[in-house]
Amino acid sequence: MDGSEKIIPLVIGKFLKPRCMKNCKSLPLFYDANSKAWMTADIWEKTLRRWDLNFSKQKRKVALIADNCTAHCTVDGLKSIELVFLPPNSTCVLQPLDQGIIQNFKATYRKLLLQDMISAIDRKE
Repeated sequence: MDGSEKIIPLVIGKFLKPRCMKNCKSLPLFYDANSKAWMTADIWEKTLRRWDLNFSKQKRKVALIADNCTAHCTVDGLKSIELVFLPPNSTCVLQPLDQGIIQNFKATYRKLLLQDMISAIDRKE
């Protein structure tokens, strides 16, 4: 693994079936929804199980580092993923770049992801 691998992104929206996606058969991402468009324990578990199945098929073991978000709960029965939780209240100490560089990266990534989504919707895939 050289850092070039990309996992299909997860987008969380407010509506399970948004009108803009009604004719779209597939998107270049996984989509889930809840009323606040936040990560929940259920979405977290579904995502980890999907990744675990994929990594198991590839016969790979990975460690996933997670912060102390309340949605980031432990998930039993994972075969290929080991969850490693950061100590409480350590995120701000361990992620000093979060103020600028990561914020710019996230904004650029979201823009590109939205462009891909819009293209898929326009093609009605």
